[in-house]
Amino acid sequence: MPWHEITFDVPESLKDTVIGELAELGAAGIWESGDTQLTVYFNSPPNLESIQSLYERAGFPFAEISSGPVGNKDWGEEWKKSWSSFPIGSRFFVIPSWLDSTCPEGRFPIFIDPGQAFGTGTHESTQLTLEALEAMQRSIPPDGVVLDLGTGSGILAIAATLLGAKTVLACDNDPVAVEVAEENVERNTPGQVGLMVSSIDAVADRSVDLLLCNLTADVISSIYEDIHRVLRPHGIAIFSGLLNFQASGIQQLASTHGHVVLEQTTRGEWSALVTQNMNVG
Repeated sequence: MPWHEITFDVPESLKDTVIGELAELGAAGIWESGDTQLTVYFNSPPNLESIQSLYERAGFPFAEISSGPVGNKDWGEEWKKSWSSFPIGSRFFVIPSWLDSTCPEGRFPIFIDPGQAFGTGTHESTQLTLEALEAMQRSIPPDGVVLDLGTGSGILAIAATLLGAKTVLACDNDPVAVEVAEENVERNTPGQVGLMVSSIDAVADRSVDLLLCNLTADVISSIYEDIHRVLRPHGIAIFSGLLNFQASGIQQLASTHGHVVLEQTTRGEWSALVTQNMNVG
């Protein structure tokens, strides 16, 4: 069956929203090329008025689109061709599970098959979270508990285990994501991550020493009361998935709950915050 292919540029700040809208329009496949280009496949030529409206509301000119029919392909193999191994942080090297790559000396290999879950290491928010994890893991007690909230592919939980964390828990409210994470954990650190289909409301009070929270600003804001509830005194939370202009709102929430910001890092349009719970009572 022939497919209809469209290719266009998208601003980084709109990428997630545009991809979501394309999925609503019935996209059969969406490939990212570099940082700003999308190639999308449909069964028939789509009506892109809703995408154009997204650009207009955000103040961006609508991108030029190249389009046309293409023949059928082995989409699984085409998707894999776009992946390669790459370093992340100062200690890790991500290797797609189907590649036979050599990990550079001095780095931990992480074998990842992203499946349908977010978090392969290519996105700036995942990179910022992992780098903050590298910097902060030494600050938790030897028997401390790490919680990866919204684990996606499981990459952050795996990294925490490879860095020496003894108790690592990971949860996601998407059962498919947890299945993907289970497979990735088995490839890298079998039996060392406790995985749950759940969210933060299932986590006990004052039980977490280091929280990894690579979500969106809206989600973080909506669950901050629970974040405060589960953190132990002097516990550390790493927040990412924040556009730069959203970081100040999370900083204010942190301050309201007696949490101090230890560090803010940025990459492109994305920010990560490291906070610490200074409440002792």
